[in-house]
This record gives sequence, C-alpha cells and structure tokens, in this order.
Amino acid sequence: MLINNAVIIVTGASAGIGQACATTLAHLGAHVICVARRHERLLKLQHTLPGEHAIYAGDISDPATMPAVVALAIATFGRIDAIVCNAGIGLSMPVAQLQWDDVLRCMNVNVGGVLSGIQAVLPHFMANKSGAIVVISSVVGVHALPYSGGYAASKGALERLCDALQIELLGSGINLTVVRPGTVQSDFFSHRLGQNNEIRRTRSVGIPASQVANRIIYALTHHPRVLYTRWQDRLLLWGSACFPSLADRLLAKMIRWQEVDSVYRHE
Repeated sequence: MLINNAVIIVTGASAGIGQACATTLAHLGAHVICVARRHERLLKLQHTLPGEHAIYAGDISDPATMPAVVALAIATFGRIDAIVCNAGIGLSMPVAQLQWDDVLRCMNVNVGGVLSGIQAVLPHFMANKSGAIVVISSVVGVHALPYSGGYAASKGALERLCDALQIELLGSGINLTVVRPGTVQSDFFSHRLGQNNEIRRTRSVGIPASQVANRIIYALTHHPRVLYTRWQDRLLLWGSACFPSLADRLLAKMIRWQEVDSVYRHE
C-alpha cells in the first residue's frame, strides 16, 4: 500500500496517537478522514494539515457513527484504502470495586466502536479485494496490570476479535495489523474512567505519540500481523509469560492503590 494519495480513516484523531497519526499521514500525502467526539479540536487539526481532508465529529460507540464516516469518505474521495481504529477509553479501578456501567462503557468504545468501524469498511474492501485495517490495542491486552482489569479485559476481547478476523480475511486481499503500544505521552491517563488512584513506585515517561504514528505507517505499508512500538514491551511480555509468578510479585510491589478521592498522581 502506498500512503501518497491514499484515503485513510483515523478514529480518535483529536489528540494523542490519533492526532499524531493523522498529521503524519497528511504530510506523507494521504487524504485523512479524522474522527473524534470534539468538533472544535477536529477543526483546529484540519486547518493545520496540508492537503485535502475531511472531519467527522461523533462517538464511535454510536452504531450510526462509523457508517456515516464511511459514507463521508466515499462521497468526498470516492474510495477508502485503510482504517486506523485508534479511538479508545481507559478505566482504572480495583476489580473488586469496578462499576459495571464503567466496564460496559469501556467495552462499548474499545470493542464495539472498533467492530463498528471494521464492519463499516469491510464491504468496500471486499468489493475491491484490497484494504488495510490497523487496530490499536495495548500490551495490557496480553498481560494486565493491577487496577487495569476493566481496561485490560476490553483490549483482551479486542485481540481475540482480531484473531478470528485474521483467519476470516485469508485470501481476501485485506490486511489486518494489531499494534500494541506501551505507555505513550498523552492525556489518556487523565481521562480514564474510574478513580485513577494508582500510585506507582516508578513510571515510564512513555514514548512520543509521533513514534507510535511512525509504527502505524509501517503497519499500513508492510502489514505485519502484530506490531510493538518498543522492543522493551515485547521483552516484558515474554518475561511475564515465562515467569508469571515473579512478574505478579513485581507488579504488586510497583503499583498500589490509594483509597482517597484524589486525582491521578505520580510517585
């Protein structure tokens, strides 16, 4: 797949990874359909992008949103070449205290919203026998952290959905890549559902969103099955799989929960 002149949908484009991805794609010559809930931020982003693009303000968990986005892309550019399913929401809370409404909201966005986007583009990809789907998952979709059980469950469900889709797409000409970022420099943590009362002994500063965007470009052009944004994340998952008890003890010491009504804090 060539990025120049490609028509690519990017969800969650108003901030963080999505914004960085839309910006990088635009500078490489793609036509980007930027999707997010915040219309004013999408307008501001659109004005900074070189080339011709489109924006759509909507919640991906609304079943009407992604079909409307696809219709906009077809009406504006005549086709769709790829979709980057990036939009998501976090959830931080001990499993014993999880509120089911928060879990459902997390699932509706992180699984339902991605499913809606995939189902909206697949008929066009199937008709053309080509297309690229990039799904932004997380390393916690493979190994959960304490107090991230609700969020990890949504990403784990998303991963299994993609496992099945990989098999179903064999021979179709459509490529699917799951990207597993670790900690990224963004405002994602401050907007999580739950209380965000984690206290960590150490915390990675995270990688720039632009670095994740570059990996997404690689996914769009080379189509690996799974892609990590740092080799350290892959190594940590390997270690946790080989030594699960040791990994659990280390995580229990590194991350604890503060039972107060306070904002997310660092230690």
